[in-house]
This record gives sequence, structure tokens and C-alpha cells, in this order.
Amino acid sequence: MPTIVRFLTTLVVLAALVGAAMFYLANFVTPRDREMSSRIPASDLDPVPIVRPPPPAPVEPPPDEDGADEAVPDE
Repeated sequence: MPTIVRFLTTLVVLAALVGAAMFYLANFVTPRDREMSSRIPASDLDPVPIVRPPPPAPVEPPPDEDGADEAVPDE
């Protein structure tokens, strides 16, 4: 049991140190403002052509199962 307590205590202390470091960095360190520029190759600026998808094929309605739409021959 003492080894588990010692292990958990070590983990809690390490987590507290990491938390304190994060708090310090977030609240007391101010980033330096400076200009930044980067070169972009001309090939990245060329527009990419967009191809429209073809229209969907027409869908025929399914035939009725009772046959009501079928033509009845004249007798």
C-alpha cells in the first residue's frame, strides 16, 4: 500500500508542477509582436478549375403492383 501512495503522491506533485508552469506561462509571459512574411510560390496562387458533376439520370417511377395503370384491351 505505501508504494501506491508514494506513486500517486509523485504523480500529483508532477501534475501540480506542470499546472504551475502552464499558469506561469499563460499569465506572466507576454509574446513579442513582430512582422512576419513568407513567400508563396506562384503555382500555389493559380486557380484550380472546378468541374461540375453531371446531372443525375432521370428515374422512372416503379410500376404499380396491382396493375391499375396497365392498359386494358377493348373487347
